Amino acid sequence: MKKVREKDVQKLEIFCIITALAVIVLCILFLFNLLQNHWFLNFILGLGVLLHVALTLLMVVQNKIAFAVCTLLFAVFYGAGLVYFNFW
Repeated sequence: MKKVREKDVQKLEIFCIITALAVIVLCILFLFNLLQNHWFLNFILGLGVLLHVALTLLMVVQNKIAFAVCTLLFAVFYGAGLVYFNFW
């Protein structure tokens, strides 16, 4: 049971690393005006929400509740930004 949990945590960490790298690359492309449009910004914000939700799950599994609360607040912030930019 412990080995399966460690493997799942490792997979979640790898997912967070890959998502963070994707967000970094996409943000650089957006800021250098290579792909600057509304849909691209929505995709970056969506990946940011996904990253912070995954980090929240990772922190909860590792029993780091304070970090989990912070990452959950960031996920809500990015989600609110995504909704705001699309509907108002």
